[in-house]
Amino acid sequence: KQWYQRRVRACGEEMNYIRCDDLPVVFQSIVTSSRTGDEVLSWGDSKGLLTVPFDPSAVAVCGISGRVYHPAPYRQGGIGLIKSSLAIQLSANFIFRDENSLQPSGISWNDQIYYLSHAVLELLN
Repeated sequence: KQWYQRRVRACGEEMNYIRCDDLPVVFQSIVTSSRTGDEVLSWGDSKGLLTVPFDPSAVAVCGISGRVYHPAPYRQGGIGLIKSSLAIQLSANFIFRDENSLQPSGISWNDQIYYLSHAVLELLN
């Protein structure tokens, strides 16, 4: 898949073309849904309007770039980047099987251990 699709922004009579560095969805924060009370990832500076359920076991770390990803809505490509400051917060909870490993094998979240499959990384190819 081509993640570097051009995005068009009309600005008056001008047409501005935007190209993503990585992915079009960048998760900004983990918030509690006012409807369900569950944790959700919010993106697009949407004040919590654009969200996906946060699944700690779905967090994935690219062993090459070190970037952290999570599944996103299918219409937005199925994968989103977790912004750096949030990724740093999450990384404090990563569990590594091997101290030399670049990819965590699990994450400790809300007093539970979740094992990471990194399956969402397949969408990057």
